[in-house]
Amino acid sequence: MLHLERNLRRATATLTALLLAVLLRPGVALALKEGEPFPHFSGADLSGATVDTKAAAKKLLLIDFWSVYCSSCVAEMPHIVALYTKFKEQGLECIGIDLDPMMPAAKVKKFLEGQSFPMPYPNIQDNKRQIMGSLGVSMLPTTIIVDGSGVVRLFHVGYKPGFERELEEIVKKLLPKK
Repeated sequence: MLHLERNLRRATATLTALLLAVLLRPGVALALKEGEPFPHFSGADLSGATVDTKAAAKKLLLIDFWSVYCSSCVAEMPHIVALYTKFKEQGLECIGIDLDPMMPAAKVKKFLEGQSFPMPYPNIQDNKRQIMGSLGVSMLPTTIIVDGSGVVRLFHVGYKPGFERELEEIVKKLLPKK
């Protein structure tokens, strides 16, 4: 019994050390929390143009982290496009963040062009996962909404059918009032 307790303590200490090593390595942040200020970022979209989240100041910003290989991400994407199309005139901005580090931007662009919907907002390819790490994103899909004052209002992981209705209600509530 004493041997089992000693091994359990060693295993717990090892797992704790590994968890701390992962969480505290440079460039990796804990997940953003709703109500916290949003740390702005910039990056090149799939055409090479610079996209800067500061340009969306005073607007409602939706950021969608996705991958070509994530079926939930691909299922969610047309709903985010529809939401953007419906509310862009009222101040909704969207940015997609592709997390396919081994796929050239041209292939990601071709993937998006092959969808049944046009992609109307910029997508950044986060090859080195710097944006992902700085925002504490660890699973896909992840949807973040930042209000016009730069505060995180939603940090949501996952997608299941029906979430798009909840997302639309959140967007309506947070859109800038005119």
